[in-house]
Amino acid sequence: MRTMIILSYFGKFNSYFRLWLDSCSRNQEFEWMIVTDIAIKETIPSNVRIVSLTLSELKEQFQKKMNVFLTLKDAYKLCDYKQFYGYLFSEYLVGYDYWGYCDCDLVFGKIKNFLTSDLQFSYDKLFRTGHFSVIRNDVAINELFFKYNTYKITLTSPVIYGYDESITGYHLGFAGELLDCGYKFFDCAEWIADIDFRHYPFYEISNPTTPCVFSYERGRVFRIDWNDGNLVKSEKMYVHLQKRMMDVEDGINPDCYLICPNKFLKYNEEILASEKFWKQVMQEKAAYFDYEKEWRRNKIRDIKRFLHEPQKIKSILYRLKGQ
Repeated sequence: MRTMIILSYFGKFNSYFRLWLDSCSRNQEFEWMIVTDIAIKETIPSNVRIVSLTLSELKEQFQKKMNVFLTLKDAYKLCDYKQFYGYLFSEYLVGYDYWGYCDCDLVFGKIKNFLTSDLQFSYDKLFRTGHFSVIRNDVAINELFFKYNTYKITLTSPVIYGYDESITGYHLGFAGELLDCGYKFFDCAEWIADIDFRHYPFYEISNPTTPCVFSYERGRVFRIDWNDGNLVKSEKMYVHLQKRMMDVEDGINPDCYLICPNKFLKYNEEILASEKFWKQVMQEKAAYFDYEKEWRRNKIRDIKRFLHEPQKIKSILYRLKGQ
């Protein structure tokens, strides 16, 4: 079973891109395609392919396939293009059984320890998130979005919709459209360490009770908890470090390291056994996140979405019903 995961990224990679690349290389059951305008200096693993394009060139290629005028002024808007990659990148996906998309603000563990071949083959879309999803490579699935009008809204508006991650709503999300047409969808948020960017300590969104750290150990990612002086490890498919500026300690060994707020450290058992270390990584920082700024940004986004909504009255009625 062949699976191609697509990453479109423009501008400048994060500080730990080489660690992301290394984590891809240890998942030889999957292949990656990076579409970018960046001259990559790191060694490219055998299961990673580079497609060199500028953002304007990519938009030009996409425009030839679409029947609406596309809005793609900056790379962040590509979040709303991910669910269409099966159609937009179809020429690159010939011979593949599945395709998918991901982000590079994460570190993969051993994907197949979770996403087994039997599980993958049983579903048409696996996982809800925009930072990692896998979809069956089938023409009917890849072109299903033409049946709905949501793509016309998301691709012509400069606003971010998160259509790739939503399911239900006034406009069905990607997974919602698949379910609406009888396709099979699987998700398990507990397998993923999706870190809440609103806090300095690492709180998993699916398990926000206690902060933790993570280790990367020869291709596997582990959550590490401090429990009355004892270390408790649990394996994760990957750790997602959204909106975090991460430092990387000099001389870090890509085979084994620690992932802490907000840095990658050399793996050190003495550090992990230190109560002082755990107090530091579990301590919230004052004014770390600007909630008021986030609230204002979201309100502005919602207003812009509404202004671009073609059926405003129906949209209002839907929300008044509390749906």
